[in-house]
Amino acid sequence: MKIMCDTNVIIDVLLEREPFVEDSYKVLKLCEEHKIDGFVSVSSVTDIYYLVRKYTHSTDMAYKAVGKLLEIAKVCSVTNNDILIAFQKKAKDFEDCLVATCAKSIHCDYIATRNKRDFEGFGIPAVTPTEILLQIM
Repeated sequence: MKIMCDTNVIIDVLLEREPFVEDSYKVLKLCEEHKIDGFVSVSSVTDIYYLVRKYTHSTDMAYKAVGKLLEIAKVCSVTNNDILIAFQKKAKDFEDCLVATCAKSIHCDYIATRNKRDFEGFGIPAVTPTEILLQIM
């Protein structure tokens, strides 16, 4: 299984947000163990860095969070063509559209997210971490 992890799945683990942390952690653990091919977008990496630095006031902690993320998932390249495709869709949320476009371009099976509605109409199934775990178990 090949998945694109939405930023909220990663943040749920970093901030231990209940009731989402447990299943999000399990999905990321499966990625880390290479039982699932996990990807993140470039924007997720920069968002994680920004949020960790903002809330911890520590550049060191932000780099550690990004370093751990890079051990768990691969960063999906964003091409000029990906940006053009996403731009032409004129979606309400350009960032989500770009994530979906990149996920499609690398042939992901799913986008792992808590906000499935954010990815409706982009031609790739969005599933929750819980739904991923149910498929694997």
